[in-house]
Amino acid sequence: MTDVNIAIGLTADAFQDRFDTAILISGDSDLTGPVLQVKQFFPAKRVVVAFPPARSSARLLQEAHAAFTISRKTLQESQLPDQVTKPDGFVLNRPPEWK
Repeated sequence: MTDVNIAIGLTADAFQDRFDTAILISGDSDLTGPVLQVKQFFPAKRVVVAFPPARSSARLLQEAHAAFTISRKTLQESQLPDQVTKPDGFVLNRPPEWK
């Protein structure tokens, strides 16, 4: 349901005028439809696609206003530490598969 939720969020945000430029982080061509809807109904809004490392979609690239690939180095440098302690003392742990 992630793709569906992203699609709903993108189009809802466009209808509610919550962005001028949206950055869509995905390499999934299933999200081309929502990008086309935004372009059709809101021609002044832009959708920029940020492809994860080693992921891309020619169709999504074709329909986006712009695109770039997130490097593995940038992704690695952007991760939170293994543990984050919230102000209330609750400890959040990064899942092992995210390392």
